[in-house]
Amino acid sequence: MPGCNDPGFDINKIVHGGDVYRNRVLLDYSVNLNPLAMPGSVTEASLSGLGEMHQYPDPYQVELRKAIGCYEGIDSGNIVCGNGASELIMAAVHAFRPRAALITAPCYAGYARALMASDTEVTEYALDENRGFLLDHSFLECLDENIDMVFLADPNNPNGAVIDQVLKEKIIEKCADKGIVLLLDECFLPLTGMNETKATERGCVLHLRAFTKTFAIPGIRIGYLYSDNTDALELIRLHLPEWNVSRIAERTGTEAAKILSDTEYLRDSVLMIRREREYLSHELKQLGIRVYPSDVNYLLLKSDVDLYHRLLERGVLVRRCASFSGLSDSFIRIAVRSHEDNLHFIEILKTVLK
Repeated sequence: MPGCNDPGFDINKIVHGGDVYRNRVLLDYSVNLNPLAMPGSVTEASLSGLGEMHQYPDPYQVELRKAIGCYEGIDSGNIVCGNGASELIMAAVHAFRPRAALITAPCYAGYARALMASDTEVTEYALDENRGFLLDHSFLECLDENIDMVFLADPNNPNGAVIDQVLKEKIIEKCADKGIVLLLDECFLPLTGMNETKATERGCVLHLRAFTKTFAIPGIRIGYLYSDNTDALELIRLHLPEWNVSRIAERTGTEAAKILSDTEYLRDSVLMIRREREYLSHELKQLGIRVYPSDVNYLLLKSDVDLYHRLLERGVLVRRCASFSGLSDSFIRIAVRSHEDNLHFIEILKTVLK
């Protein structure tokens, strides 16, 4: 019988950042959250939801979807909400049961996990390190009748580069022509400042977003899909449990959407992230560390030095990237945090490189 300290799984196989539960962490640079302070009204909304925990959540999330629709400029009927983006990824795969799917490498591990759980044949498109792991037009050649579903992150994780808008439109059009379901993971896109204007789309395009990163609330699971294809959304709803969004998450997400619609919070966030990303990139390059181009609040780094363990010894947790397909222990990913934190991080980094 497992002991009470046995977690029941191999903790060495954890493939995400943020594992502060098994490490002594003073600075967590392994998770990519908005470094700008969250508006107080979002915290108050969370507390109001806690005060309503004796009530069942709204199974249709009417208020939440209406607020998201106002922010995104779409009809609330074109939105499905979930207990974080991860639940929606799994629900989408279960709904469509693709025989064969295409992902990039490296990319977020959650896509392959959901696809393999459904016995889907997964094909990887290798991104070129010499081009900064940028997606290029040769990707279009992989979109044929043998592929049922495609997952793309915009910007990609772990390198942080957005997809060229012209290429993105061509991918959408070719997927429509070939009858391919396209899931675009845009959870980080608002923090790039490149939030494109909505356009009517043919075929089945699913846009995945979440408040987790924008408001630094990973502990409150709230994500959503939107699409012009309402039949696809209804199919996905069938693979979600009732009351999958808690009352706390409902209240928090509703207020977060209103903040994005009515204030300069997102603009201020983007400006801060750009400034701090430039500062970190400059300092890291001065220290001889390779920094890959990024448009968002995280940076992919490469070094011959074992930065992960050296930093962890000093209480700094970064994202070890060997678990990403196509990457090795030479790669780590770091968050873009506040200037005070970033100054501290660089000083610690200097000491470990001596």
